Amino acid sequence: MIQPNVDQNIKVWDWSIRVFHWSLPLLIFLLWFSQSEGEMERHFLFGQILLGMLVYRVIWGFIGTPYARFNHFLYGPKTFFVYFKNFFSGNKPRYLSHNPMGGFMVLVLMGAVSFQLVTGLFTSDEIFFEGPLYSLVSESLSSWMSRWHALFFNVLLILIGLHLAAILLYKIKGEGLVKAMLNGKKEASDQDQDLLAADAMQNFPWLRFIFAAALAIAFVLLVFNLAG
Repeated sequence: MIQPNVDQNIKVWDWSIRVFHWSLPLLIFLLWFSQSEGEMERHFLFGQILLGMLVYRVIWGFIGTPYARFNHFLYGPKTFFVYFKNFFSGNKPRYLSHNPMGGFMVLVLMGAVSFQLVTGLFTSDEIFFEGPLYSLVSESLSSWMSRWHALFFNVLLILIGLHLAAILLYKIKGEGLVKAMLNGKKEASDQDQDLLAADAMQNFPWLRFIFAAALAIAFVLLVFNLAG
């Protein structure tokens, strides 16, 4: 195994992670816009794409490139609070992948988007449009889902705002996160807590990518045809 790279830019985020990251806000905007314009067929189409990408990201979190895996950036409470305590000090630990706070935020955002998606599957406007799984639940449960699908979008916007504020705060503290999510690279240091061997990101695992993408597509097709 090649020794870890230090003091140079190394690949951290593979291209599929970057596509997922930048597609997420775009799809959320398109979902909001299509719904506000009453274009529900497009709304459902964008929902299918978002669901597929979210399922792909979950699968990729287990079998994907090293820095993208959940076990690489999800930490226990002790590590989280140590990082949080030292965040505004000069002793803040460095991480190439998501730091403990960032990893927690990834879970929160993915959970929030998942809740928004799941509630949307069972919604109905009681006139023209129904979610693909509307017929599988009772009318009262669908009404509950529809209400929360509308209300929770505001919570999702707040979380996105917090995420953007955190990015700005890191920028002020001298750690640019946006550029790394554009080119996939970060400057490594021997102080990084999660530095992997230099050859960890040399080759993109295309077979695992095809497997993950195929599973995600199959899941979406199953969900949107289940009630039929």
